[in-house]
Amino acid sequence: MNEEKKFAEVLQSTGPYLTLGAQLAITVVVFFFIGKYADEYFETKPWLMVSMIIVGAIGGLIKFFRTVIDLSNKEENERRNKI
Repeated sequence: MNEEKKFAEVLQSTGPYLTLGAQLAITVVVFFFIGKYADEYFETKPWLMVSMIIVGAIGGLIKFFRTVIDLSNKEENERRNKI
């Protein structure tokens, strides 16, 4: 039973990190499709698509790093409170 509790704690602490890659990928893909649609609408292929991919990647990376920093700070505060 003690091993199950440790395993559950590990999953609970790593769970938020497991979704970060998917969030980044989804952000870039969504911006790709927005850019592709805008290119078709305004007939500016491929410039809006490329620019939206760049915007999506930058925005996704900013969100990625903010989330990692927030989670790291949260874990550090929890460690300090346990001591």
